[in-house]
Amino acid sequence: MASTEPESPHARILLVDDIPANLLALRAILESLGQELVTVRSGEEALRELLRGDFACILMDVQMPGLDGLETARLIRARERTRHVPILFITALSREAAYVTQGYAQGAVDYLLKPVDPNILRAKVQVFVDLYLRGEEVKRQALELAEQRRAAEELRRAAELEQQLVGVVGHDIRTPLSVILATATAQLGTQALPPAQRKAFERVARGGERIQQIVDLLLDFTRARLGGGIPVVPQAGDLNDLCIRVVDELHVTRPGRVIQCDFARDSLHGAWDLERMAQVLSNLLDNALKYSPEGTPVRLSTWEKGEGVYLEVHNEGAPISPELLPHLFEPFRRGEGSSEAMARESLGLGLYIAQSIVQAHRGTLGVRSTEGEGTAFRVCLPRRMDHRQVAPCVESESPEALPMTA
Repeated sequence: MASTEPESPHARILLVDDIPANLLALRAILESLGQELVTVRSGEEALRELLRGDFACILMDVQMPGLDGLETARLIRARERTRHVPILFITALSREAAYVTQGYAQGAVDYLLKPVDPNILRAKVQVFVDLYLRGEEVKRQALELAEQRRAAEELRRAAELEQQLVGVVGHDIRTPLSVILATATAQLGTQALPPAQRKAFERVARGGERIQQIVDLLLDFTRARLGGGIPVVPQAGDLNDLCIRVVDELHVTRPGRVIQCDFARDSLHGAWDLERMAQVLSNLLDNALKYSPEGTPVRLSTWEKGEGVYLEVHNEGAPISPELLPHLFEPFRRGEGSSEAMARESLGLGLYIAQSIVQAHRGTLGVRSTEGEGTAFRVCLPRRMDHRQVAPCVESESPEALPMTA
């Protein structure tokens, strides 16, 4: 099995000598440091190599034909990118004071006389390798910190924008919209309204109601995204009664479709925000009706186990693709195979908001979808919000259950 641990950072060390045997000897001494050793045989090659990448240090012979070590060091120091790279001169020359001084003046940090003591050389190079790696770590941390600050600033700006959106949607749109709806409703209540005008005001009322639904969705979406989540106000109620009410409302808008209610008990009492749960149930049933064949029923089931209460909406038809399933509860996602008309009607926020409402009740919302079984969305809720041990959606909770994808 391949290791997943990140690879340790490495430093590069540049070895410069015109004699191949000397380069082999240096490589043999420094191999045990476990760093990348780059060998070149002239000052010109060293300068070209320095253009290709960074180095922890340079070990360079002083006496080389053409561009010697001292002149090469001067050119290295003249470049902004390489001026701080440590240079260790290796020479067979004696430590005559003027010559050593010239070498240090060109940027050498140390002088080593041949024959070089291997232990001393390794120790000196290790110091520069450690300094280089620490410097690279500091750079990496600085980049990460800058990226974190940039991300935090983007989040702050996004939160400000979302708060502004709440203000615009919640007040600047709702206020004139309420006037439009009130006017349309008042005109429709007029008995002597001509048929053409009545149709016009009916279109205005339907359009206003659609805008109202979009406003409500955007407000819920913004509340969920701001971090506080969608607020819920639990009150005692019967989940089965709620199901019957929502089903009756959908029968009015979709009179030709069948919704079968399969309740394990006559009543299912608990404490939930019933209006918010009606929003969840209405979304799940509406989706089931949209994405299933006209002649097939949609089944709504409820049951309980301990302090866990379960609600499931099942429909027949083509399954949801495995590629879409992991992203189904993300905002602005629409179901596969939806018509252009459906796409215009839907913002793709319904399932995201439904999941946010269920999570606000400390529950879970999952989905399973297969060719043979159809598609089922299951809500698992605690009977009361103060009960924190909520059974997850697992196979054992229902005889026909399949693994659920949250």
